[in-house]
Amino acid sequence: MFETLSNDDISSALDELIACLGVKEEMPFHDLLALLRKKDTEGCVREIATRLGLPIRISLSYVPKDFRPGSADGFRTSALARTDWTGHGIEGITAQVAIPQNLPMFGTSGLQGYPIRVRVSENCLEHPQTFVAVMAHEVSHVLLASLYHSKKDSELHADLVPVILGFRGVVRQGRALVQSSTNGNVTTTQTTTYGYLTDSQFDFSCNHVSAIVERYQRNKGRLLELIGQLHHKLHTATRHLTTFRDYLAYLDTHAAGKMRQADARRVVQCHACDYTRDWEIGITKALTSVDNAERFLRPLNHYTTSAVERIQDHGRSLELATGTLDSVIEGIGGDLRTLGRYISLLYRLRNRLYRRWLRAEVDK
Repeated sequence: MFETLSNDDISSALDELIACLGVKEEMPFHDLLALLRKKDTEGCVREIATRLGLPIRISLSYVPKDFRPGSADGFRTSALARTDWTGHGIEGITAQVAIPQNLPMFGTSGLQGYPIRVRVSENCLEHPQTFVAVMAHEVSHVLLASLYHSKKDSELHADLVPVILGFRGVVRQGRALVQSSTNGNVTTTQTTTYGYLTDSQFDFSCNHVSAIVERYQRNKGRLLELIGQLHHKLHTATRHLTTFRDYLAYLDTHAAGKMRQADARRVVQCHACDYTRDWEIGITKALTSVDNAERFLRPLNHYTTSAVERIQDHGRSLELATGTLDSVIEGIGGDLRTLGRYISLLYRLRNRLYRRWLRAEVDK
């Protein structure tokens, strides 16, 4: 149907949808197939809708596998099967999805649990990957309709929505159904293609989206690596602060016989009640930045415009936390070197062993 469309046309349609819907990492689909193996077709369609961001309720009914009606009763009808190798249509999976004219807008409470009627052919379980691909296309029309999107009736855009929202793998497996029959020494192969994109257009679409997803994944991975480094810096800063307090307490009960004048002034300053406040604030703020970024980034697999902006915000926050912790570690480290000149070697060894034992107890 879209053989005349250029890659630029496909790219423009993809970018239009991505600006609205974002892109998702590839999602596993074995659980969808498991639902179909258990003959929980309604549960499978509901999960497809959920993955497309629709909190709707699915009302499923079946029609004979050779059922080929025209559009009626508010249903949009699609067999989604183009042709076989001879250029003629053959038996395929039929899906009908009713899209009410008063469908609530996406993101509103009215869409929560909103009933959507779905009809599927009785043979839908015979080819599970194909069924998932067909239903992902049809439910994409519902998603576009709930967004009041100008292209809600476009078969091109409905074909592209599953590609950008994480169904690339299952659609790739299910969009072409190959059936072979042998008569004597002659084997005949029939291929039914589902969807409206050609193979080259589908491959181009997947590659276009995958390149975008991989770029976002690299950014996420870089920040998760930085978070790992910050956890180490937080551990170091906290350990230094604890050791600083221990050293001060030791000096309060073990008067140094002889102390450099500059060191003596520093020890007096270290006893000020608010001396460690900036270190404590810096550590707390850094910990908050790390925790917030990690909670957001680890489960992230959907890169919307808002999510990308938040990635950038967390990146700036983590870079700031890195500078703060470096400053805290350097500041405490300088004072530890000063105080350490007047701490007995035996106490330092005991202190180090005790901290190591304490960490081991915490890790148990």
